[in-house]
Amino acid sequence: MDARDARGEGLGLLSWVVGTAVSMSVIAGYVALSATVLAGRTLFGVATGMWRRMWSLRVSPRGKEAETPRAA
Repeated sequence: MDARDARGEGLGLLSWVVGTAVSMSVIAGYVALSATVLAGRTLFGVATGMWRRMWSLRVSPRGKEAETPRAA
């Protein structure tokens, strides 16, 4: 083994480390994006459910008139 082999081995190791770091950052980005999308969809689902509950409890003006007794 001479100096050229040692230098080539060091560059190979460096390129492997850099490639691994880049791929790990890409994977971390995808994980963060999917977690954000999942949390957003969950919050949207909760808001939709609450809106439906509030909408069903709403009293319409026609329903209010029908409930008031009328004098004969």
